[in-house]
Amino acid sequence: MAVRESERYYIEGSVVRKREVEYARPRREERPVPRKKAKTYTRAARKAENSLGFDKAYTVVLTIMVLVMIAACVIMLSVQGGVEAKEDHIDSMRRELQQLQVDNSAFENSLNNMYSLEDIYKVATGELGMVYSQNGQIKYYDKELGDYVKQYTDVPKTSD
Repeated sequence: MAVRESERYYIEGSVVRKREVEYARPRREERPVPRKKAKTYTRAARKAENSLGFDKAYTVVLTIMVLVMIAACVIMLSVQGGVEAKEDHIDSMRRELQQLQVDNSAFENSLNNMYSLEDIYKVATGELGMVYSQNGQIKYYDKELGDYVKQYTDVPKTSD
């Protein structure tokens, strides 16, 4: 079937477009499919069908994994609750420590203010018989190596 050149194209405005022309297509002959290929096709189709769906093994594995995830979440939440409880306990102990330090400072201040220097002087001079040192009674020694001085004999009397 021959198509004329003028029928293939037509002009619309200034744009030239192709006109769709249908050509006759040859018919294909249907051939019978051998049996082996048919069995292979049904086996492959069954295999594809099974791979798309949920089988028992897949369902069991999926159920086990979901249970493992739920157990992991429960364990994590319980551990997190334990950590929060311990943090609360630590905070309460810190508050208690601060209160004890404040009480200790108050007791220390009350002990320091219990006796004044005048009271100590009265007890030392009146009850214990102590007296202030006179000029020249205090002797200074150069210490040699070491942190302290051991006195093995009486302090020598020197006149300066």
